[in-house]
Amino acid sequence: MRLLPLFGIARRHLLHSPFRTALSITGVAIGDCFMVLMSALMAGFETKFVDETVESSPHVTMLDEFRDPPDEFAGWLSDQEGGLVAVESAHPRERVYRIKKPYETLAAIEERPGVAAAALNVVGTSILNFGNREVGAALVGIDPERQDRVVSTDTYMIEGRLADLHSASGAIVLGSGLAERLGVRRGDTIGASLRGSGEAGGREGSTRALRVVGVFKTGLVPVDAVRAYTLVSLAQQLLGLGRDVNRIVVRLDDHTTAQDVAADLEAMVGYRSESWQEQNQNFLSLFNIQTVITYVVTSGITIVAAFGILNVLIMLVLEKLPEIAMLKSMGYTAADVTVVFMLEGLAIGALGVVFGSIGGYWLQQLLASFPIPMKGLIEIEHLIFVDPPRIYAVAALVSFASTVIAACLPALRAGRLDPVVTLRGRA
Repeated sequence: MRLLPLFGIARRHLLHSPFRTALSITGVAIGDCFMVLMSALMAGFETKFVDETVESSPHVTMLDEFRDPPDEFAGWLSDQEGGLVAVESAHPRERVYRIKKPYETLAAIEERPGVAAAALNVVGTSILNFGNREVGAALVGIDPERQDRVVSTDTYMIEGRLADLHSASGAIVLGSGLAERLGVRRGDTIGASLRGSGEAGGREGSTRALRVVGVFKTGLVPVDAVRAYTLVSLAQQLLGLGRDVNRIVVRLDDHTTAQDVAADLEAMVGYRSESWQEQNQNFLSLFNIQTVITYVVTSGITIVAAFGILNVLIMLVLEKLPEIAMLKSMGYTAADVTVVFMLEGLAIGALGVVFGSIGGYWLQQLLASFPIPMKGLIEIEHLIFVDPPRIYAVAALVSFASTVIAACLPALRAGRLDPVVTLRGRA
């Protein structure tokens, strides 16, 4: 097989009709460009969400419960009846949820390799009110110094500092969305409803005045809209937990190991331990679905472009019937003719991928420069694109493969043509 002459013939075919060739290359380029663009956009949103989650939330959270809590009454009744009785829809027994021996557990966690910091938390819900506005909040009682080593909240403070919680006996730091819903700023005084009595030092339904000493903004709307920080002792009073704590939060040297560390801590202590991936599983699954949809849509564009190339090459074969017949009469084989038209398809695909990748990159730069404020799962001021090399590789592979497949049918048809029949039909 003489490749050099075949390359020359393929080049002459493509240059004979430059508009048609350019149109085919443009179709491949558009499919590749939009696959790169949409993939980079989805990757950007996912990366932004993961980065903000990793920085603004613990890598591992130990809860005050067991993953599969035993039903004590059902177990007792089953023992009494010899395992022949089952209990359904049993009303759960009311109890105070807490982590036993929290300081000893905290010390054991900090000694584990890979753990960078850990802190005790008191977590619950409380009703905050300002004037006639009432908003439910996820109240988190913290030790500011320890907490900031676990979750870098101070970097997200837009008013005040986390350490300002020590500045007043009743101080609170609010998420920006929560502060906006209440209509408060730093220095305002809000009310927090008490849930407990006894050790809480108050009656259920009574209100405790708190001074807003800071506001933070992580960019994660679900966090900023509901989370509030106060001191551990105050949270214990507001939530009626006495001296108990119900969370231990952990920061790791490598956040990607969170699932393994959470499993180890749960096996070591027994309390349910959740990694940041498990706590945000619904959101991460949503990103996976979006990625699949992106590839389906952009692959559809590429397939449409492939059909265009198929039509172009079929028309080219029909136009070049006399030339094909003459090539075969000069000694070129069916394989030689097939290779010529395959080379044309390969050239169109290669040029389309190159121009599509370049266009995808510069289109990202253009769109990223426009201010496009959005507030959904995350809050951003402009579109975020992340384009690792694998995005270009996948887009190039899909676009090139569809072009090659589209070129196969016309190329094989050209190779199978009988020169005698072709020339006789043209005579």
